[in-house]
Amino acid sequence: MMEDSAYLKRLKERLRRKPDSKLSLSFAEELRRRDMIDEAIAALLEGIKKNPGFITAHLTLGRWYLSSDMLPEAKKEFLEAAEKSPDNLFARKGLAEVYKRMGVEPPEEAEVSEFPATVATDSKKDVVDRLNLFLEMVKGRFAVSRKDAVKDRLGRMLKAINIRFAAPPPAAPSYKD
Repeated sequence: MMEDSAYLKRLKERLRRKPDSKLSLSFAEELRRRDMIDEAIAALLEGIKKNPGFITAHLTLGRWYLSSDMLPEAKKEFLEAAEKSPDNLFARKGLAEVYKRMGVEPPEEAEVSEFPATVATDSKKDVVDRLNLFLEMVKGRFAVSRKDAVKDRLGRMLKAINIRFAAPPPAAPSYKD
């Protein structure tokens, strides 16, 4: 627990030094993992205030509100994300869930842009193009000259994915030079 507390302190310090950074999401997620929900929401709201275009923060807050049945608040966050990124599937799915739970039909005109066609209706080529674009982005993020740095970053990414999806840790991969 002491290590966890130190990690939170480091995140808080980094956020204090760079208040306009997107670290607020990481900090809020850590607070939420420790069942400090109110503090997590406050941290995320503060981060959104400083970075209104941070779509991931809006989506995360929308999910949290949805899981707490705070439907009007969830709708607001999903609409904000959908407005900033009309093709965002997570925003559309979140809005669909909000309307379903509210027991109302999605709006016809005013907010219809939040419900464009789903991935299932996308052509195979569109899906492949999106995946290729994503892969290029990932390659760009890990484009460094040192092999050790790449292995280290990929290892951290795999650990984060495993933590996020609560999968048992994979066997350590063997890297060959």
